[in-house]
Amino acid sequence: MRLATVLVAGAVALAGLAVPTAASAEEDPAGYGGVRNVLPPGQSGGMTLPGTVGAVLGDPLGRQAVDGRNAPRNFSDQLEMYDALNAADLGTLTDDSLDAFYKDAPLTISDAEAVRIERPREGVVVRRDAFGVPYIEAETRELAAWASGWVGVQDRMFLMDVLRHVGAGRASEFLGPSPENIAMDREQVRTAYYTEEEATAQVEDVAARFGEEGQALLRATDAYLAGINAGQRALCPGLVVGADCPVEYVALQKLPEDWDRADVVYIASLVGGIFGKGGGAEFANARWLQQLEDRFGPAEGRRIFDDLRSADDPQAPTTSTVRTPNGGGAPVDPTLPGVALPDLDGPTAPGSGSDVAGGLPTPLAGLPAPEQVTGPFGTLDLGSMADGLSNAALVSGEHTEDGRPRAVFGPQTSYYAPQLLTEQAVVAPGIQARGVSFAGTNFVVQLGRGVDYAWSATSANHDNVDTVVVRLCDPEGGTATVESTGYLDGAECVPMDRHVHEQLALPTLGGVGAPQELRFLVLRTEQGIVQLRTTVDGEPVGIVAQRSTYHRELDSVVGFERFGDPDAVHDAASFQEAAAAVDYTFNWFYADDRDIAYYSSGLLPVRAEGTDPHLPRWADEEFAWQGWLSPDRHPQEINPPTGSLVSWNNKPAPGWAAADDVWGWGPVQRSLAISDRVDALVAEGGVGTADLVALVQDAATVDVRADYTLPALLDAVGDDPQLAAATGLLRDWQARGAHRIDADRDGAYDDQAAIALFDAWWESTAEDGALGGSVAHDVLRGTLGDLVTELPQRLDDHPRQGLGSAWNNVAWYGYVVRALGSGDAAEEEGGWSRAYCGGGEEVRCTGALRASLRAAVDRLLAEQGVASVAELTYDKHADDIRSTATGVIGVRDIDWQNRPTFQQVVSFSGHRDR
Repeated sequence: MRLATVLVAGAVALAGLAVPTAASAEEDPAGYGGVRNVLPPGQSGGMTLPGTVGAVLGDPLGRQAVDGRNAPRNFSDQLEMYDALNAADLGTLTDDSLDAFYKDAPLTISDAEAVRIERPREGVVVRRDAFGVPYIEAETRELAAWASGWVGVQDRMFLMDVLRHVGAGRASEFLGPSPENIAMDREQVRTAYYTEEEATAQVEDVAARFGEEGQALLRATDAYLAGINAGQRALCPGLVVGADCPVEYVALQKLPEDWDRADVVYIASLVGGIFGKGGGAEFANARWLQQLEDRFGPAEGRRIFDDLRSADDPQAPTTSTVRTPNGGGAPVDPTLPGVALPDLDGPTAPGSGSDVAGGLPTPLAGLPAPEQVTGPFGTLDLGSMADGLSNAALVSGEHTEDGRPRAVFGPQTSYYAPQLLTEQAVVAPGIQARGVSFAGTNFVVQLGRGVDYAWSATSANHDNVDTVVVRLCDPEGGTATVESTGYLDGAECVPMDRHVHEQLALPTLGGVGAPQELRFLVLRTEQGIVQLRTTVDGEPVGIVAQRSTYHRELDSVVGFERFGDPDAVHDAASFQEAAAAVDYTFNWFYADDRDIAYYSSGLLPVRAEGTDPHLPRWADEEFAWQGWLSPDRHPQEINPPTGSLVSWNNKPAPGWAAADDVWGWGPVQRSLAISDRVDALVAEGGVGTADLVALVQDAATVDVRADYTLPALLDAVGDDPQLAAATGLLRDWQARGAHRIDADRDGAYDDQAAIALFDAWWESTAEDGALGGSVAHDVLRGTLGDLVTELPQRLDDHPRQGLGSAWNNVAWYGYVVRALGSGDAAEEEGGWSRAYCGGGEEVRCTGALRASLRAAVDRLLAEQGVASVAELTYDKHADDIRSTATGVIGVRDIDWQNRPTFQQVVSFSGHRDR
């Protein structure tokens, strides 16, 4: 691609202004002990045109960052620390040696400790440490928000711009009309469409709903936007080819535009639409149920649906010990009056996101959403953010070496260069916090530490999205069809709210193709955005997605603001109160020097009688949501009797049923890799900081399928002399912990032969889905037949995706264990209604599994051209974490590890007066 060669010198002189007095805690924060963290690849995230020219000349092909050579200082320094822990001898870790893998995370630093100091306006000072992290001190909350915008632009200007355009459904307009950008815009229109006026009004609505607290947030938001705009003008003073302006604007041939209130809402809607929701799969569930009923009859079909749904499995690992029922675990019942089952083969018409001109394919309800965008230098996969988020391990003080809690936790938002998260420390009236936020939302600290406490989150995926079915009608009085754009509201035929989302997408510098005028249809009802139009019992209907946080994306900012306010959060109970103000569905974790705590947030609807949470419901008023679940009915706990809290996107509490799109809360969940280790450590006692770090890191290289599902498979295969070499190889690997790790960094996994064999056995490679494909499919094929591949659940979540995160909420892992369990399946706790493997015949089951393994062995030996399974090899680089470059320079691939992207290590030794 062509890069501009014109450089225009420009400098902004910043006056030396008075340094503000830092807002102080009741006691010195430095006396409260330590928090360490790491955020790869690094804090710096911008490339200027002169820097890009040097980078391309220095590394024209790979363009991988080397700090200070072909990329700015602090661009990739934390990646090296992060990767190094994966090669460390975990048995020899000490508290002192942790400094090689994590950076210290205080709230403030002195002038002497600062590498750079800026005073961009009166009342604000910004110090940066050796890692490039900004420490903001300001005389008012508004000035702190202004400074957050200023430093956010310095570290993530172009990425922030990308995210606001993607959130507005205008990636093609900003980045060019690539197929990925068009698909992403269409999906955002289907998920969180807002006009500019609606987005702006949402900011004012939040301010009005929350009184003085809301008004203070409004002032902070406006100050943040002013800081962003001031920062952009400083970097790009009128000419995009200025020496400090991000090079991407040169490639796009665009000027950076000022931000306004709507932009904050657009980013919040993007983040909330990916992370802070659950459910919405009722359309796909209804199709699967009807397929089962057609094959097995209504009664048996429903029993099979309930078996595989695993809505409230008592064997599923939970975070809290307190039983917290939410009413979602009842057997499926399509005969309820509020249930609306779309016809399997009914006619269809497009819903929102369809091309008004008819030139683009129609998106279908229930299918995975495209979430990639292409910029001037590469593709940004936003969908990878949602594919397995975050873990947490906390140990209460009674089990530690000094009587004070320990925590190792963090979000996993996939890997980007620069990272989608940005870090800062802020000290001002009303906020004393340090941590990370999504780029473009950093006027609050979303995850991090306060004066004497720290907090983090994992995605909870609670059910806050429903598929609602409206009856279509013709507002003009004609006969309704699937093409109709009116719907019945009671007895009245109401026209759908109709918009055309328009944008002119121009090719970027060096791009190909002609300009495109994109015009996406948007149809909305009172319940939400129309996804599709089809029929129920032959009558035309609209399929609508109703999300509790739609039109309320900014409400969660209230909770985030409280997290960083030392007056709002001063102990575990007040933290839970702050978390209750977050409408997005997250599991929140807290640690100070005395307590560990948990609260699972979300604006969760109470569903009406006569509806089924697994299936679409009618839009009639009697079946509408009946309000919101009260905070006291959410999963939560302080200092559990087990002595620990563990979360890795698993079931939050006993009795809490999974959202309709989560089928993986069964007996096998990746959280076991941490909780089993934590349980053993707690039982031993005397837990230190390094102990917990080593434990979580040890779990980070475990192949969860192999550790928790493989033993059941091998037991079922039994002793077969023809398979002895294969089963022995697999058993030995599992006995050593089933790790995928190159401990000595010799270029190969320590157990590569076993890894190659098990991957081949698990993965489906048979073209027609016949026996000899995936062993997981083979386990259920004897009962389900060809429907085994129709089940709307993915087969695997493999490291080979390059995302780091793996093994997340895959129902098949638990299906295999459940199907191969000992004894009568129906008599086991949470057992199934019938035996599935081999159609219920043990001999057939054993034969099928042996044939499956034999086929995998033969296939793999032939592919690799070796004579024995011991000679098999596996390219570990297929699993490498491959960071997505959002600009011209990327970072090197690193060995796979299943670990938070931003990770905190917490050990407080003191606290303010309680």
